[in-house]
Amino acid sequence: MKALADARGPGDARLKSSLVGISLLSVFFPVHAENWQITPSISVSETLTNNLFLSSSNRTGDLVTGITPGISINGQGARARLNLNYGLTQQLYARESSQNNRQNALTASGTLEAIEDFLFLDASGVISQQYLSAFGPTSPSIANIDNNRTETSSYSISPYVKGRFLSSTEYFLRYSTSTTSSQSSLASDMTMSQWVGRINGTTRWSSLGWSLDASRVSTNYDLGRDRTDTRYGLTLPYRFTPQFQLSAILGRETTNMVSLQDKTYNDSGFGLVWSPSPRTKLEGTMTRRYFGNGYQVAFSHRMRRSLIRYSASRDVSYQPAGVNYTGQGSNYDAYYAIVAANNPGASPQDIRAQVSQILQGRGVPADGTVVNGFLNNRPTLSTGQQLSLALLGVRNTVTFNASEVKQQPLGLVSGVTDDFSLANQITQRGAGVVWGHQLTGFTSLSLSLNQSRSLSQLASQVDNKTTGAYFLLTTQVSPNATANIGARRVIYDGAVNTSYTESALTGVLSYRF
Repeated sequence: MKALADARGPGDARLKSSLVGISLLSVFFPVHAENWQITPSISVSETLTNNLFLSSSNRTGDLVTGITPGISINGQGARARLNLNYGLTQQLYARESSQNNRQNALTASGTLEAIEDFLFLDASGVISQQYLSAFGPTSPSIANIDNNRTETSSYSISPYVKGRFLSSTEYFLRYSTSTTSSQSSLASDMTMSQWVGRINGTTRWSSLGWSLDASRVSTNYDLGRDRTDTRYGLTLPYRFTPQFQLSAILGRETTNMVSLQDKTYNDSGFGLVWSPSPRTKLEGTMTRRYFGNGYQVAFSHRMRRSLIRYSASRDVSYQPAGVNYTGQGSNYDAYYAIVAANNPGASPQDIRAQVSQILQGRGVPADGTVVNGFLNNRPTLSTGQQLSLALLGVRNTVTFNASEVKQQPLGLVSGVTDDFSLANQITQRGAGVVWGHQLTGFTSLSLSLNQSRSLSQLASQVDNKTTGAYFLLTTQVSPNATANIGARRVIYDGAVNTSYTESALTGVLSYRF
């Protein structure tokens, strides 16, 4: 229970860390932004669970009260933008009061144009709950006590310059530095720095272009050695038609990811972009690298009231996506694309308002993630694919998400045992569907079904599965207040003596000032 024990006490370091991160992001950007919207909020939640500790044998029921003061800051100006959402949840347990704890949640990103059309600065901060192991329990709620989960914070800052010279040549140079830390001794803290540069232009043949690219990534895990990866290459794109383009990629890569010493490899491949219509797009690249074939593929097709997306990739991963993700969520992005296409003259602010109204009005979560991931103590080779579908009706919405991620360790790590100590490959699969229905202008209901699995390649294969069903009724009490009541049923099938079931009733009252 170290992760939760570290969270207790009025002066815990995580609260101080989150406040420092918020200050860095919110103090500097207001100097340049023009339109600001600062919204304090507070919410009170009640969770009545029949299995607080997610135990297979010793069930403990409890009533959990969560009190969450929060703040949302949105600033937009000609040369600056900031989006920040922060909440601090105090969990109070009616029976197990020794488990009382505080949990931070932060999503923040900002962009500043320091020198017009030349020097820019990006910054971000994320505090979230992350899993330590792919084979531990999957918590249905932050109210449950789960020693497989720990609070993780990630902050990054990235200055960059871009411009043009010789009329047809563009340049771009970015430096990024980030730090990731958790409250568990089982997970390694990590720092990463990266340089990325590009020069691209045209040729005397209008269909042929060129691009020179270079990058260098340096990573350090506290429990392991430093790792570096340097890539440079030439890309030659040729546009056969306005809808179809092919690219040749030639380059080299020097790395010590899989060896103690730097080794140099060829880094070559091809890319394509195909847009047969404004509603359909396929793009991808494939290169031969030190770990084999690496690729990035993305396909999307939009109809008037629906959107389907598919993506696949094989590349090096340093941390699970949720550690530093500052977006709104996959469901939000899908409905944003649909609303924007049906309202070509609407401003981004109006589109965001419509999307938020759709999600809140139908009880649909903004994030459709169905595979949670887990903290790594070393880089991994990650092979993944994801399929999503969004349908928007007059009063109904349906969202479907499915994904699979296979991870293999790159290099050795000393000082700690992790999931890869016994498994050469870990596969996580998940699928979920959400139906949302607007009963009235103020009330909606939603039903969610999802399932996720984690498997390891061992002589005796480890296989666990989590299945959940969730019901939620949401209503707008006043212009600034919303309330919801819900019910859930979760079934976890894991190793011997770890399987459990949990049922819970929930209620939340939120108020925006």
